[in-house]
Amino acid sequence: MKKKLLSISLVALTTIFLAGCSKKDDLSTNIVGLGGDTWTKGPIDEWISTNYTTPYNIEVKYKWDRSELGEIYKNVVPIQEDLVIPVMNIIKKTWIDPYVAVKGGDFMKEYCQKQFYLAGSPSYNSNGTITLGTAESGRKIVLLDLNTFDQDNKAAVRQILHTMHHEFGHILNQNIAVTPDYQRITPGDYTATWFNIFRGAYSTNAALDKIMYEADFWGKGFITPYSRSNKDDDFVETLSTLLEGGQANFDNIVNNLFVYDGVYIKRNGKGIYEQNADGRAKLLRKKAIVTSYMKDSWGIDIADLQTRTQAAIESQSPTADFNSLLGPAKTYSTITVNPQKLTGLSTKFLAAYNTANTGLQTGVGYYIDNISLIFTSANKVILRVNFMDPTAALGVGFNADFNFNIANINGNITLAYSNPQPTTVTYANARAIEAAIPTLLNYFKGQQFTIRWVDDIVPQSKSIFGGLVKTNDPTSYLFGTL
Repeated sequence: MKKKLLSISLVALTTIFLAGCSKKDDLSTNIVGLGGDTWTKGPIDEWISTNYTTPYNIEVKYKWDRSELGEIYKNVVPIQEDLVIPVMNIIKKTWIDPYVAVKGGDFMKEYCQKQFYLAGSPSYNSNGTITLGTAESGRKIVLLDLNTFDQDNKAAVRQILHTMHHEFGHILNQNIAVTPDYQRITPGDYTATWFNIFRGAYSTNAALDKIMYEADFWGKGFITPYSRSNKDDDFVETLSTLLEGGQANFDNIVNNLFVYDGVYIKRNGKGIYEQNADGRAKLLRKKAIVTSYMKDSWGIDIADLQTRTQAAIESQSPTADFNSLLGPAKTYSTITVNPQKLTGLSTKFLAAYNTANTGLQTGVGYYIDNISLIFTSANKVILRVNFMDPTAALGVGFNADFNFNIANINGNITLAYSNPQPTTVTYANARAIEAAIPTLLNYFKGQQFTIRWVDDIVPQSKSIFGGLVKTNDPTSYLFGTL
C-alpha cells in the first residue's frame, strides 16, 4: 500500500514539475539555504566573532537555513536581523558571563554548545504545545520565537534565559548524571501528557481553576508543568527555574503550598493554615539535590550563580521604581500582607499585627486572616482587614475598611487617619472591630513610609514583593504580594 501511494506521488510530482517548466525558465540559480546564500560579512558577524566565536569557539547562525531545524513539515520563519545582537547579547550577559564569573572561560568553552541557530517564530507541535528551544547532543542549540523579543520586557528576557539554562542543564547532566535519588522523589507522577496541565483545563471557576492547576504540578512537587514530562526534564527545569526565576521566586512557590477544600484553604479554629507538607518537602528535596549536584559535580555554588544571574537580568532589563508602578490604573494597586504566606516581615510589624490578632480573637471572637493596602487614588489608601469567624463555614469571612489620606512626595508617604470614616458595610465592620485592633491601626496612623522594592530585605524579590519601610526606622517595615 505504501509503495502504491509513493508511486502516485512521484507521478504527480513529475507531472507538476514538467507542467511548471518552460524553455524560458532559468533553473541555474542556487536555492537559498542550499548553497545560494552567500553574503559579505558585516557588523553582526563581527560582533558574533568578537563575543562568541573567538572567546568560546561558538558559531552563531542567523541566516535562513531550513536544514538546521529538522521537521521540515513545520513552518518556521527567520529571525529579524536587527534582533540578532540584542538576543545574543542578553544570552551572553545573563547566561555565559555569570557562569564565567564562577567557573572561568575555559569551562564554558569546553561544555557550552558550539553552534546556535536562531529562528524567528516558535515551532508548533501537534499536541498544542510550542517548542522554544532544542539541543542536539550537547553541541547545538536552536532558539525559536525570537521575533517577539524585547529587551525591556523582562518576561521575554527570562523566557530566553530559562531555555538556555534548561538546555545547558541537559549538557551538564549528560556529562555527569545527577544521582538516581532525584527521580525517586516523585516516581509515580511523571506523565507523557504533561501538556494537559494548563489554565482553563480544570474548572470554569477561575479561582478554583488556578488552585487545581497549581496543585497539578507545584502541589505534587514539580516546579513547572513540563517538569512532569520525565526525570531529566524535571531536573533541568528545577535547575533553570532556580537560576532564571531566582531564590525569592522559588521560596514564594513553596511558601504558598496549602491544602484546599474547594477554593478555601483548610485551617484550624484559630486560622492556622494546613500546609501541603508533601509538596513542600518534595520541592525542597529536589532543590537540595540540585544544589549538591552543582557543588559536588562541577564545583559551582548555585547560590552564587543565582545571585550573579539575577543581577545580570536586572542590569540588562531594569525594573522600574516601585513607587512609579503603584497606584490606581498603574501596574500595581494593592499590596496584600499575609504572614502565613511570607517570611522576612519585620518583627515590629509582626508584633503590631499579632497583638491585634490576639485582641480581635479575645474581644470579638474573630481572627485576622490577612490585610491589604489598596491605593484607590493619588491621595487615598484603604487598609482592608480581612477577618474570619472560626465558627462559620470554611472560608467565610468579612472585610473591614479603614480610610487613610496620604501625601506622596517622591515615594515617601505620610498616612493620616480619615475623619470621619464612611458608614457603608465594610466601614461598619471596621467600627465593630476598631477597638480590638489598636496596635495594627497605630502602626499606620500618622506614620511616614517609603514605598520601595524590598530586595535588600528579601533578595531577588523585585516584582514579587513590594513594601513600605518606615522612613525614620528602617528596621520597621512590611511587604506583600502584588
